[in-house]
Amino acid sequence: MTGLELRQRTRASRAGRPSRVDAKSIVDAAIDIGLSRVTLKQVAERLGVTAPALYRHVRNRDEIVKLAAIELALNRTQAGGSGGQWPDLVRGCAHGMVELFVAEPQLICEVMNGTLGPDGEMDFVEQFLAAMAGHGFAPAESIRIHHAVAMLAIGAAVSAIAMKSGYAGGLSHEESVRKALARRSRNELPLIRSALPAYLHIDSGQWRESLDTLVASIAARRGEPAPGSRTPQKRNTRNTQVEPPKRRSQP
Repeated sequence: MTGLELRQRTRASRAGRPSRVDAKSIVDAAIDIGLSRVTLKQVAERLGVTAPALYRHVRNRDEIVKLAAIELALNRTQAGGSGGQWPDLVRGCAHGMVELFVAEPQLICEVMNGTLGPDGEMDFVEQFLAAMAGHGFAPAESIRIHHAVAMLAIGAAVSAIAMKSGYAGGLSHEESVRKALARRSRNELPLIRSALPAYLHIDSGQWRESLDTLVASIAARRGEPAPGSRTPQKRNTRNTQVEPPKRRSQP
């Protein structure tokens, strides 16, 4: 059941008896709670109803997560908007995905488990295709670009989440590495030891270099000069606080 179908079913609720809860309030409650922690019981308690009352609008928790994910994604406008240049749209799409997954790590699990399904992405993919079409991109080409951006963004988000969460025992990355090396013989892992400062230092913004490379390769295929690296405007999104990306110069 898509979000539209759910809203239509909600409007078709029994006439003459106003519902204390609807699809939108369920989704809003789930987003406020956080998708990694949300349960039917928590949503019902937040809305002041019993859990069975939710079944008039959603089938289960998975559907709540799916609809909340769609809502979060659709609320993230593409950087630069329809008036921006296509590199701004591509970068905006990537940054939006990273911010979304970092803010709601549970979404990565839902994607891996196939819970979201195509309904979880088709609406905002359609928006991306429409925006890119305004710059002369065919839908098939834009879909390939979106897939490439998604793979890059998910990897960047997983890395950022891991760094934020820390390692087993609450140790930092550097502490964990040094502890692991101390358990090994000094003759083991000579190459890692020789480049230990680089191994210890993880640049959380390094993925942006790969994004710039992707954008440059798209421009090259189109016979355009390589665009300079630009930072998308910071977006105001609920439950998300992400530091502005660092500016980098395109070589």
